[in-house]
Amino acid sequence: MKPPQRALLALSLPLALTLTLVAASALADDDCDVPIEQWQPRAAVLQKAAQQGWKVQRLKIDDGCYEIRGRDEQGRRFKAKLDPRTLETVKMKRRDRDRDRDSDKERDRERSRERVHGPVDAASAADGGSAPSSILEPGTRPRATIE
Repeated sequence: MKPPQRALLALSLPLALTLTLVAASALADDDCDVPIEQWQPRAAVLQKAAQQGWKVQRLKIDDGCYEIRGRDEQGRRFKAKLDPRTLETVKMKRRDRDRDRDSDKERDRERSRERVHGPVDAASAADGGSAPSSILEPGTRPRATIE
């Protein structure tokens, strides 16, 4: 094989592989390709949600699909994409554990405090002691956390 042919072959193989991967990802996405004149009205989407026992917090259009965010019959948060023509569910995500934003913020504050001051051990908590207020207080041992 001549050097120019070898170079051409070396360039064409990665290009072919890239095009194949792009085509495969395009086929696997959850977009809806329905002409707007075939869409069900928003009222029909809300009616379907009510039949499912969903409490809708937000209804919008995303990637050509109706997207509903809300709570299911058990009170768990979810996000669902519906085909605008048939109102069939294209994709659905549910949260098994429902944590509100306040508990998330409290957990983040506690983790941040532990990173700075270290965890409070049971012995010091029992005798009324607390974690040092600063990592640079005299008499405290240096601590480092590598993440």
